[in-house]
Amino acid sequence: MKRVIGIDLGGTKVNGAVVDESGEILKWDTLSTSKSGSPEEVMDGIKELVHMLSEGENISAIGIGSPGFIDSVNGKVLSVGGNIEGWAGTEIKSPLEKEFKIPVQVENDANAAGLCEAWIGAGRDLESFVMLTVGTGLGGALFTRREGIWRGHHFQAGEVGHSILYPGGHQCSCGQRGCTEEYVSGTAVENEYERLSGIRKSGKEIFDTCKSDDIARKVVARFAWDFAVFLLTIKNMFDPQAVIIGGGVILSKDHWWDEMIGNFQSEVNNDPGITILPALYLNDSGTIGAARAALDRIEEVD
Repeated sequence: MKRVIGIDLGGTKVNGAVVDESGEILKWDTLSTSKSGSPEEVMDGIKELVHMLSEGENISAIGIGSPGFIDSVNGKVLSVGGNIEGWAGTEIKSPLEKEFKIPVQVENDANAAGLCEAWIGAGRDLESFVMLTVGTGLGGALFTRREGIWRGHHFQAGEVGHSILYPGGHQCSCGQRGCTEEYVSGTAVENEYERLSGIRKSGKEIFDTCKSDDIARKVVARFAWDFAVFLLTIKNMFDPQAVIIGGGVILSKDHWWDEMIGNFQSEVNNDPGITILPALYLNDSGTIGAARAALDRIEEVD
């Protein structure tokens, strides 16, 4: 049975795993990263993690899930690099193939998460779904069983975090104002709490204290409302069979999920019965999905 390495590159850490053809994780490791680190430092971290995971293993390919707009054909970050400073324009595929001498497939990190959920997760029996990854930022993937991941002509399909939720609103790192990512993400929760209180807390702290801290309660209520409004747009724009929600913020869903669903149901027009589901693999889906992308790359090469 072939073994591949899946790498999920986040804003604060790089997760990696050796995964087999059934989707089972055989080995796991992680490295911390810095948002202020250079692209060269990030690439060195990826290489180090691959070397660590490869030890004693016969690895057939490497899959990378990266933030930003990703040219998945050439394995390059395009004009928007996500939450890693200076990441736009980085060549990922060619340096890794040169070093490890095996095929490398690079995907947007949300697309990787979608591949995992379509393969062995919450979307395995679905014909179509929109995958949302809510973590440091907000990513999305569009999947149909017939076509797989829809990447778009310019590799920008599914970049729902940069849809406009509030025109003229908060400044986004992509250059636009009012992007959904500035209201529906872990960073958005932290920023809103700081705006209201003058104190910086982690998203987890804010969610965990939303029953006892009045400011945290307001922030989480706003998050649940904005998320519901965003889901209305997803429903009307794509009409998927389901929406699957993953990423780090899903780990705090006990504090906002029911309110979000209630807001959605109270506002939705002509609901055809779209299912809204938590990702089965939660925060691991990006790593497993990157491995799925690597397996698909092997099939193309063969």
